[in-house]
Amino acid sequence: MGFRRLIGTLSGFILLALLPQLTAKELNLWPAFVKQWDSPQARLDHAGSLGPIFSVTDQGDTRILSIRPLWTSFTNAQTGNSSRHILYPLLNWFDKGDVQYGHAFNILQYRHNAPREDTFFQFVPFIFSRKTPDPEESYFALWPVGGVLKNRLSRDRITFAAWPLFVRTQRDDETRTHVPYPFLQFLNGPRSRGFGLWPLYGHFQRDNDYDHTWALWPFYYDYKDKLDEAVPYARFGVLPFYSRETAEGLKSETFVWPFFGYTLENEPRTMYSENRYFWPLFVQGRGEERYVNRWMPFYTDERKPGYQKHWYLWPLLETERFEQPGLTRERTSFLYFLYRDERQYFADTSARLTFLWPFFGYWNDGYDRRQLQVLDPLSVFFPSNRKVKENWTPLFALYRFDERSGNARHSVLWDMVVWEKDPEGLKAIYAGPLFEWVEGSHWELLKGLVGSRRENGETRTTTFWRD
Repeated sequence: MGFRRLIGTLSGFILLALLPQLTAKELNLWPAFVKQWDSPQARLDHAGSLGPIFSVTDQGDTRILSIRPLWTSFTNAQTGNSSRHILYPLLNWFDKGDVQYGHAFNILQYRHNAPREDTFFQFVPFIFSRKTPDPEESYFALWPVGGVLKNRLSRDRITFAAWPLFVRTQRDDETRTHVPYPFLQFLNGPRSRGFGLWPLYGHFQRDNDYDHTWALWPFYYDYKDKLDEAVPYARFGVLPFYSRETAEGLKSETFVWPFFGYTLENEPRTMYSENRYFWPLFVQGRGEERYVNRWMPFYTDERKPGYQKHWYLWPLLETERFEQPGLTRERTSFLYFLYRDERQYFADTSARLTFLWPFFGYWNDGYDRRQLQVLDPLSVFFPSNRKVKENWTPLFALYRFDERSGNARHSVLWDMVVWEKDPEGLKAIYAGPLFEWVEGSHWELLKGLVGSRRENGETRTTTFWRD
């Protein structure tokens, strides 16, 4: 019976949300129902119930339905694409016509491409499956029992049985066999050979490509790559005492790894010189395209093409500047996220995003949108995540200011009290079903118990819900 009542309540709410537009700008029966209608003043077409719990919002071609925080869905009427989210990011489902896919924290994943007859499923780390018309692309694995994976983990093929007793990986014409993984390893191929007993000793090589040796891993290593070049890329280390990296135009040495050392780069690389007096705290670097002046925690100045960063008394204050054609971004942060202010400068305008965690979040798109929310603990971590913005952020909106194309709307306690001003200066106040006032039009208590209306230049009093 309780479930039927819930369905009835939701059905009634949705029907109210889809009512044809009335003459009023807003119907406020808080907390049961609040409805805003789209208008020439650029107000949203939005309906809500029980504060932030239930809502239906139309944004252009997209309808957003939320039962927070349990459910949020996005449906595009033009393309037919949709997505549904349960306790985001727990369960997610996407429908893009011929392609459907879903995941639960990316641990449980499913994808089906109808035109290609391609079905993918995995439940990490236990089940991995892909079924296609081409047997060369299909695979199945049940960990730790056994199976095959293809084009995963940077390998063309992975075969295992009774993991970790037997694991075999293939990439190009190389095959690595582990019995068991990762302790005993053999490398075979037309140009490749090698053996390893981890962590004691290992040697693997490929003709005119690489020669890798390690012992007491990770403390000793001697790696040579790009053997077909005039100057191979070489890495050598006896950790934590010494490490070296060399290549054409590169020499880098570290003593008492990773704290002290230097790096020199010259032609054919970009000129750069770096001294590490106590990495990562005290570093000095100078070059044609890179500059590092780091004396942490007191001061840091780092620059490279399109990017600058400064720290003052790390981790207290950080400033960053990003530059690319047509766009400049400047960001100031205090204690990483407690305060963050980001400004973006375009050719004809500028945008701003400001957070004082967890008290408020503010953004201005630089054109016709501004929004301020009091109590906003999540947006600073997910500023571009639409699902978080729709499913979680409204739950904390004790106060919200929203301006669109000159229409300014203030909301307290999820629309319990609303006051707004349209682009023409017309003002209105709504306090749930208790009070409503629209400048130059009417005011009323309890939706018509007593009120006053102005029509055709005349004012008249209304009582007992009689017009």
